[in-house]
Amino acid sequence: MYNLFNRLTLSINMDAKIMSYCPPNITFNDIWVDHGVSKCFMDTICTAVVSLYLIVFGSIQLWMYRKYGTEIDENTLPKSKLYNLQKFVLYFVPFLSLLRIILQATIMDDGMVYGYMILMTVSTVIIYPYSVYILKVERHKLLPSVPPHGHGLVLLGFWTLAFVGENIVFINIGKLEWWFHLNSLTDQIEMALFVLRYVSNLLIFALGLRAPGIAGRVLAPFLWPKSDFLLQLRVIFCFMLLIAGRAINLYVPIYNKMIVDSVASITNIQFRWDLVLIYVAFKFLQGGGTGGMGLLNNLRSFLWIRIQQYTTREVEVELFRHLHGLSLRWHLGRKTGEVLRVMDRGTDSIDNLLNYILFSIVPTIVDILVAVLFFVSVFNKWFGLIVLTTMVFYIAATILVTEWRTKFQRRMNLADNAQKARSVDSLLNFETVKYYGARSLRGRVLREAILDYQVQEWKSMVTLNILNTLQNVIVSAGLLSGSLLCLHMVVTHQGLTVGDYVLFASYITQLYVPLNWFGTYYR
Repeated sequence: MYNLFNRLTLSINMDAKIMSYCPPNITFNDIWVDHGVSKCFMDTICTAVVSLYLIVFGSIQLWMYRKYGTEIDENTLPKSKLYNLQKFVLYFVPFLSLLRIILQATIMDDGMVYGYMILMTVSTVIIYPYSVYILKVERHKLLPSVPPHGHGLVLLGFWTLAFVGENIVFINIGKLEWWFHLNSLTDQIEMALFVLRYVSNLLIFALGLRAPGIAGRVLAPFLWPKSDFLLQLRVIFCFMLLIAGRAINLYVPIYNKMIVDSVASITNIQFRWDLVLIYVAFKFLQGGGTGGMGLLNNLRSFLWIRIQQYTTREVEVELFRHLHGLSLRWHLGRKTGEVLRVMDRGTDSIDNLLNYILFSIVPTIVDILVAVLFFVSVFNKWFGLIVLTTMVFYIAATILVTEWRTKFQRRMNLADNAQKARSVDSLLNFETVKYYGARSLRGRVLREAILDYQVQEWKSMVTLNILNTLQNVIVSAGLLSGSLLCLHMVVTHQGLTVGDYVLFASYITQLYVPLNWFGTYYR
């Protein structure tokens, strides 16, 4: 143990003097080397994306829980061994990271610890315990606007990104620099650590979907048609169409670039009718530049009709049974108009919840991640940084302003409920109103209710305009910086063509358009 400590101390002292960020003969800009991705680049990008995602969105989620969350009774929390396993594995991953850097400094290779290894270790040691803290907050608190059907999108997205990062390693399976061939002790140790890390992240991802520590999954039966196998097949096929749409969103601007490059050269101009046919075919599948009117989206909407009807039917029947199960005192003091309005709004909200999450929020996040990786790989890291920074600021600003707007929206809904309650209940009690000659009084009361609703509606609409303006400023700033950089590299002959500028502009515009509705989806 003493010799091990001396070797580790000596390695750290040597690194302090001559430490480099990447191994010898490799720089961070060397992305694709010998038919594979360099360790330095891949570990840095994966670690940075995952860490930045959890720190930004996890902090926003914690702020929301502190401001709006309510404590859950400890007696209602599930006592699950899987929850303890979930926490153990989340702590086990940073332990593996610490173990790896210790072995790297002592018995692996030349005993050198590089900068990207330190970055990866420090980030892992911070973000995984941070995710455990968020996990505990989700277990013990409940947001008033989010149904408790599992973990939040922040943790699910973090665990998904971490597991995807482990799977990216397989693109280097034939590269000699990596450790798949087990030619040395270092390769064997790296392979063992990778297997442990991969299995751990797989368990984390699976347990995250299971959510063993979260109480009360009230909406789960309505979001997945358990009793109908054909509807389940429709859901799966809709997922396949969703994945196909993500790939088409990438290839549409690429083929647009290829067409422009084929006619941009004066000396070698070509009539590439084949590229035009492929481009138009992709646009036919995508539709409207954003997928709104394309064949894939229309087919998905057609298949989703039966699933949407199933969800609406189950929710309405269950709510009807619940109302019949309430006490006589509640029914004697009911406000029929308000109850009917709340039922309609609640049914519509639950009906749209799965649609928004699966076909709006998740595809948008996936498109952003694909765009960042694409621009880093094809252009350079600055384009990926511009896109990522713009999206982070856009989503963060949208969430913050939407949270601020929520109180105005809630007041508007309450005023709407009161307005409908006064009008419907007055008509239901027509004889009483007529008997006491209260027709003019009821009219004044309804007018006051409508005026109160319109005041709250005005506040909600003004804050919506503020949100849209802020979103436009952020998007325009990102588009301006990226366009100037791209145009500069085209003019100065730094490896980009006119087609690359067209690709960047069209891809970014295509990427930003679905984000216009992100605030609505989030709310």
